[in-house]
Amino acid sequence: MKKYLWIVGVIVLVLIGYFVMSQKVTTPSSVQKQTIKIGLSLPLTGGVAFLGQPAKKSAELALKDAGDTKYNYELVIEDDQFDAKKSASAASKLINIDKVIGIVSFGSGTGNTINSIAENGKTAQFALASDPTVANGQYNYVHWTPAFKEGEMLAKELIVRGYKKVSIIDTNHPGTLAVTSAIKQALIGSDVEIVSYDITNVGEKDFKTVISKIKKANPDIVVLEMFSPEIEIAARQMKELGLKKPVTSVETFEWSSEPSLFEGSWFVSDTVVPNFSSKYKTAYGEDPASGSSYVYDLVSLMIAVQEKSDKPISPQDLPQAISAMGEWNSPVFGKIKIDENGFFLTEPAVKIIKEGKAVPEIN
Repeated sequence: MKKYLWIVGVIVLVLIGYFVMSQKVTTPSSVQKQTIKIGLSLPLTGGVAFLGQPAKKSAELALKDAGDTKYNYELVIEDDQFDAKKSASAASKLINIDKVIGIVSFGSGTGNTINSIAENGKTAQFALASDPTVANGQYNYVHWTPAFKEGEMLAKELIVRGYKKVSIIDTNHPGTLAVTSAIKQALIGSDVEIVSYDITNVGEKDFKTVISKIKKANPDIVVLEMFSPEIEIAARQMKELGLKKPVTSVETFEWSSEPSLFEGSWFVSDTVVPNFSSKYKTAYGEDPASGSSYVYDLVSLMIAVQEKSDKPISPQDLPQAISAMGEWNSPVFGKIKIDENGFFLTEPAVKIIKEGKAVPEIN
């Protein structure tokens, strides 16, 4: 009899254990977290991969720094090679196949291409872009120091530093064109004269005609609004042709693959963020590149907005959720106002190339 009671007891205990375990599986704390996908279209290969790869690392760092979250977050990263056609394909895939909550893009050309795709797909694009038209529409934002602010600051610096004659080598690209337009506008009515202005093309390799023209104009300083590798080619050809004039730029020295070519040159660029630079260097043992801090900030923003919601926010509703924040308490830049036109309002800074690196200019 005792033997049967023992067997019955074991069976009862097993049944109780099974019941407890089955109840545990259905408790809210053990329900699998929902996954939110964040898209990025970055130049991971090609001529500006030296900017795209640190941008990718910055996104990954932001995800890591988010810590224990309400939702799972997944980065879906496409390589656009800084090419408009590839960025269009990347954006279409991220919106229609991956169903991302938003897209971080790199550069004005890429941003302009993705703009209409984001609007049609009702999925927000957050572009690192100088061209303000990238922000046109309900679903497009620009997180970059505005071109008009950078252009105004460079013009002011030219005036304050006593330059009277300026030559500009521009690029047929929406970002650089927006910057040079702001420079020219800000110099109206000043004592600074633009003695030559030339627009070059991405992919161009011979700037000797333009440089010869500049030599004849005899400026006090040359503004180089060019990308890599064109800016490095132009710098070397200036040296070959004996054009020994100081050079400056808005951003482009920091975008160069060989900033040491511009050693000692001052220029205007985006906001200085020493805390982020230190964080990035601790994580990866190297300095971040231009734009890295903005990518980190935008991934952090999408996570922060989503974490405030009790249910996943749809891509269509993300702009409304951002507007409801009023301002973004950025872990990189501090409090940032996001205006009604989709601009994250940050301030430019004067920097200098020192020992091959862009650092704040200290007077």
